[in-house]
Amino acid sequence: MEFSIFHAIINGLIILWYSFAVIMIIRFKAKVFKSAFYSIIVATAFADIASLFSVGALRLIRELNLGEETKYLALLSLVITYMALIAHLIGNMLITINRYSALCLMSRYDMIWTRRNVRIAVIIQYAISFVAFVHVTRGNVEYIRNDDGTVAMKGFREKQIDLIARFTTIGACIIYATVTLSLNVRLLIEWKRLSRADNVPKHGHHDKGLLLYALLVFICSMLVCSQQVIKTIATFTGNTSLNLWISLQYVWMNEIMVSLPSLSLLVLSSDFRQEIFELFRCSKHRSDSSLFVTLPNTRRSVVERF
Repeated sequence: MEFSIFHAIINGLIILWYSFAVIMIIRFKAKVFKSAFYSIIVATAFADIASLFSVGALRLIRELNLGEETKYLALLSLVITYMALIAHLIGNMLITINRYSALCLMSRYDMIWTRRNVRIAVIIQYAISFVAFVHVTRGNVEYIRNDDGTVAMKGFREKQIDLIARFTTIGACIIYATVTLSLNVRLLIEWKRLSRADNVPKHGHHDKGLLLYALLVFICSMLVCSQQVIKTIATFTGNTSLNLWISLQYVWMNEIMVSLPSLSLLVLSSDFRQEIFELFRCSKHRSDSSLFVTLPNTRRSVVERF
């Protein structure tokens, strides 16, 4: 397998953009970016960025046909990849619950999404991710020799550890799919009901954009979940060729899954998009003139609950 410079560049650009988006959300002063919705996005982003590094490391090991000298790096990357996937699924589930409560449980929203509760939710998010796969650290990475003499990383040598990890992941995917699908359907039904009753918030396109955000994130997450199902079948049946092939597909699937949130926010969130544009506009003004006046931002987000 040849090393793909183009893919490495794409991976690097995704990491840079995602990191930039997270830093900007943290730095933005607007009240909407201090809400529970964006707090969970930032918390989940750390797991997503970690997965980009770990999956990239696994891709390099496979593409460069590196052998057992990389077994410790491979093991660490596998552990991080598993934990990051669960953290990502839990984070997206929390975001879906947040949007549902913002629209369907308006009277109880402030009581549910306090700062204390958000912190507890994030701690639980990462605690579950760690506990679910801490046993994987006891595993050993297996390498096999191809017909041409090159070495390829297969996975865990201990089939029991591999299967437990796979079934744990599938269980998390089933829970994620069940909860998010049901909540998104109810959210869409409630949105249509409010639209017909003319009770939609003022800038309704923003709410609709976040509904599209939920749908896109759900589809991409389910794409990775389907990959995990095929990987489990290959591991359980001992199909080495299918195992290696589906493992390689995880790279681009993971990149789509974790890069979509920040990219879709730029398109669908008017608050995030306007803050980014204002940032670059101010930077341009600083370079053109040493004296400039910044007008106060009088925008009020109609979706601060998000």
